[in-house]
Amino acid sequence: MSRTWTVLDLLNWAAPYLERYASTSPRLDAELLLSRVLECPRLELYLRFDQPLAAEELAAFKQLLVRRREGVPVAYLLGEKEFWSLPFIVNPAVLVPRPETEHLVEAAIEFLESEADRVARVLDIGTGCGNIILALAHTWNEKGREFSGLGTDRRPEALEVARANARQLGIASVAFEVSDLFADLRPEAGSFGLIVSNPPYIRTADLETLPPAVRYEPRSALDGGVDGLDFYRKIAASAGNFLKPGGGLFFEVGAEQAAGVKKILASSGYDAISSRYDLAGHERVVGGIKGG
Repeated sequence: MSRTWTVLDLLNWAAPYLERYASTSPRLDAELLLSRVLECPRLELYLRFDQPLAAEELAAFKQLLVRRREGVPVAYLLGEKEFWSLPFIVNPAVLVPRPETEHLVEAAIEFLESEADRVARVLDIGTGCGNIILALAHTWNEKGREFSGLGTDRRPEALEVARANARQLGIASVAFEVSDLFADLRPEAGSFGLIVSNPPYIRTADLETLPPAVRYEPRSALDGGVDGLDFYRKIAASAGNFLKPGGGLFFEVGAEQAAGVKKILASSGYDAISSRYDLAGHERVVGGIKGG
């Protein structure tokens, strides 16, 4: 006679199973995958511990576990990832949003709140799934203030995801355009009060040492060149053409990269260079102000 598997049985078995395959959050991964199979909120699993699973549910859960064991990010398996308490559609065309990037959103909000402009005009370079610019727009809409955003990416497939997220979130104040950094944008189209970016910043030599799940993400959104700083140099060199005087340029940076990015901003003529720390104590955000 085949065994009857309950929700609790499966979670207790799946978590150590995933841990053996280098999952850094095995219990959470198992809960998220099982809640997808059962089509219920994750926390509801705790109210259904004794519920037995049907054969087709077991098969679906097993298939997801196998793909997770192979290194596929949970967010890709679910097709979504929460960021800034908002649901974002994700797939292998875009990076999976990380909690650390919320520090960039926080810094951007603080900067915009210090501005006197009636309309916040923001440019997001390398927008990916649009999580940064859409989180900003959502926050500004909740404040009852006007927002005008533009997200760019060199990969049209990424912008398809970003546009889908804008539709899902009901945000019409952000446009998305294909551009390789600033190459396809016109400075005369208007000056921005703020430019934000979470550019590729992994050193090329380190790409093969990344966790399996990260290596499933698009390489072009990870590879920052020999020292990881290529895109900071390129963006800082051109951003001033698109910023109004007093406008801000804010980056997410990798661990131990803040000093290098500060030097890049200083050499590019930015003032009031500052940084923000993440919860692990790393300088995660670096920004500067365009002089008048």
